[in-house]
Amino acid sequence: MGDKTFNNELKARSGGLWSAVFQGMAFVGPAATAASFFVVEAAVVGPSVPLTYMIAVLGVACAMYMNYRFSQRISHAGGYYAFVEAGLGKRMGVFSGWLYLFNLLGAVSGFVMLFFAGILWPLIPVLSGYTYGWLPLIFIPFTIMFVFLYRGLKPSLYYTTIGSIIEITFLILMSLIIIIKVGPANSVLPFTATGHSFSAIGLATVFAILGYVGLGSMITISEETHEPKKNIPKAILIAVVLSFVVYAFSSYALVVGWGINDMGSFATTSNPGFIVVEKYLGLIGMVIFILITLNSFISESIAQGNAFSRVGYAMARDRMIFPYSWSETHTKYGSPKKIIAFEMPISLAVAIIAGILFGPFTAATILTTMNGISLYIVHIISNISLPVWGKLKLKTKVTDLSLMIFIPLVASVIYIFAIYGSIIPFPGYPFDIGIYLIIPVIISGIIIALVTKSKATIKDGE
Repeated sequence: MGDKTFNNELKARSGGLWSAVFQGMAFVGPAATAASFFVVEAAVVGPSVPLTYMIAVLGVACAMYMNYRFSQRISHAGGYYAFVEAGLGKRMGVFSGWLYLFNLLGAVSGFVMLFFAGILWPLIPVLSGYTYGWLPLIFIPFTIMFVFLYRGLKPSLYYTTIGSIIEITFLILMSLIIIIKVGPANSVLPFTATGHSFSAIGLATVFAILGYVGLGSMITISEETHEPKKNIPKAILIAVVLSFVVYAFSSYALVVGWGINDMGSFATTSNPGFIVVEKYLGLIGMVIFILITLNSFISESIAQGNAFSRVGYAMARDRMIFPYSWSETHTKYGSPKKIIAFEMPISLAVAIIAGILFGPFTAATILTTMNGISLYIVHIISNISLPVWGKLKLKTKVTDLSLMIFIPLVASVIYIFAIYGSIIPFPGYPFDIGIYLIIPVIISGIIIALVTKSKATIKDGE
């Protein structure tokens, strides 16, 4: 690495098992997903929203197997690119790291800032009457995220852990109350295709998978986690089960609570989830749900910022894309201050420009389409890397190697299905922009990977 003239060490032992679990759950943001992606999916598949989360969790569980196996041996702030580099070499690591950065950029700018502003905007009379009334609202998650990132990982983990526990508890209780009150209107139809096409289910599954995105983000804080090779794999398993339970209950409850035969209006109504909750839990219940949803976006912004800054920091430290000097960390807080100062303004600028051009919800959908496709590609590459790493580096036995091949293969097929659903049928303007944007991102990633020196920086057991 060369001589260091500055501190570039992250603060070790900043969290443990449960803080890692809730780093993943905060990144997922189940309440934020319920308020945003449920609406988008309902526009495509009507009452079949719960089905898409059942399909998605199969791919997510298989994908997390890859994370589980790698994290038992490799603890690295670079996350997925470190896994890819361990199996497929430095250049493929650089390429996957480049794509993952764009995934995180789209998540922070699109899902957190723009969806947050779009949901809060209609609820504030003094702003709702203005075309750009949403614009000042994006500074709320941005400012909170920036402060927490700068102050280091430990305060972030405290906030996301407490917030996620409250959020998950409320969503499950809320869902049970709605399901009980609906009574005879409960049905198995939401768990079927309800006559929708393969492509429609695929497109909705894209957003369902995005609802689970972030479960693996705990791998990016592994260097700062107590006993990471023990706690990160456990945290992955717990987070997969917990997120599925929350989504299964909440998506079904909102569908039957609204009315299975009326889901067309669910997709065209502003904040329909709030309406359902008010109907069954009253005004106080709705206010609590609104506050929890807004806080879900805040918690998610912090968790996404943690991952975004750690991947950028690791790339600088590994002399990939960013200058090595950008790996400098704060002497007191241990935060990667230079990367934070670079990445956060860019994410804010992207959110502002995209929002002005297309409005907050449309812009958020465009950006999440781009970040979704880029993430799926990263996962597919990581899935390929796992058995190669197992064979070449670990000398894995045939039986275990078969699992390393088969389980990630299932995940890759589902991710390919999700990519297919986002492209076929090709969306019209402006939603096609997200697909077009990913093309130069991929091309530039290939070029950067090719000109990168091939000396590996990731070692087994690091």
